[in-house]
Amino acid sequence: MKLILVRHGETEWVREHRYQGSTDVPLNQCGYRQAQALARFIRKERPAAIYSSKLMRAQETAKFIARACRKKVMSDVRLNEVSFGDWEGESHDGIRIRFPEAAKRWYRAYWSSKPPGGESLRSLNHRISKFLKHLVRRFSKRDETCVVVTHGGPIRMFLIQLLEMHPKIFWSLRIDTASISVVTVVGGGKQLVLLNSQEHLNGLRRGGKAK
Repeated sequence: MKLILVRHGETEWVREHRYQGSTDVPLNQCGYRQAQALARFIRKERPAAIYSSKLMRAQETAKFIARACRKKVMSDVRLNEVSFGDWEGESHDGIRIRFPEAAKRWYRAYWSSKPPGGESLRSLNHRISKFLKHLVRRFSKRDETCVVVTHGGPIRMFLIQLLEMHPKIFWSLRIDTASISVVTVVGGGKQLVLLNSQEHLNGLRRGGKAK
């Protein structure tokens, strides 16, 4: 199985460096262009299945890809971004100033750490693990490609689980908007083929960074 992990296109909140989390923010115009570029690139992969988070920014991105590949989007709430609770809508720099201790704990990537009113990394790990088991059971014995359109947090967790990395590396994995990361799963072996690639966006304005 080839697993293509896609982060959604740019939104205004990404451009403004604000926490999105579970807030349903749509793509902006740059995000739509990025989604079209993703669709052109992924169409050549002839995916057997396309999954998406239920949040609007991922759904809009996935629909461009699905249309190009003539597939349906299968939505799954387990692929939603981690909830940032009280931090959603706030700027990254502002949160570090207003909640210095909570932010420090969060960015140390402890399983139990979470934003005030938000979701812990342990919770994110649990739901991504359940989804990944479903995917591996269904596709790992086939020579097929699956596309998962989701968010920075879930993609980091997919990579940590598949490659058996220490969770403390969570925030060291840079996952930009409209980026592609690829892992192959053959029997019990996994191999990272591509990480945070944006080559398909050549000629477009670069999107936001990794939150």
